[in-house]
Amino acid sequence: MLLSVAGAGGLAPADAGAATALVAQAAAAKPTLRGQQGNYSASVFVAVPAKRAWAVLVNYEAMAGVMPDIKEAKVLRRTGSVVEVQQTYQAPYTFGRRIKAVLSMRETPTRQLSYELVRGDQIRELSGTWTITPVAGGVQLRHQIRVDPEVPSFVRPLYFELMETNLRQSMTIVKRLMEQG
Repeated sequence: MLLSVAGAGGLAPADAGAATALVAQAAAAKPTLRGQQGNYSASVFVAVPAKRAWAVLVNYEAMAGVMPDIKEAKVLRRTGSVVEVQQTYQAPYTFGRRIKAVLSMRETPTRQLSYELVRGDQIRELSGTWTITPVAGGVQLRHQIRVDPEVPSFVRPLYFELMETNLRQSMTIVKRLMEQG
């Protein structure tokens, strides 16, 4: 039972705190996105342990075809906590073109995954951090990203608008993958 009725239609005091927590958690369950012009921070609550969230996040090759923009992904090499991954992107923000990038990923198991561009087609800069923070009932997943595409200045506003849509979709998909367990 989520809410109980007390007297003239109010919440019983013991249930009011639980209801407030449920409302806050439900609001946090939908991805939030802040930022603009290539500097973004997206976050979402995921009702899983950090270990499960981590396992999904670092399953690089499995993201191909599942994420809206990653068409191919291949681990090129692994040296300790550093993984080099080649990804091919194709999405509305790439205007239908297939864009290849090699990223260097630095893993801090169950807590953080940082990445930066080693080389890429039509990308000046691509870097970011995924952070997994344990909270009551699951984890808070946060993705900070910086992207600077090689596109003409008159196309940049549209590029960033499409990128923002993709980031929201990606956070929703990652959350779903983590919770499917």
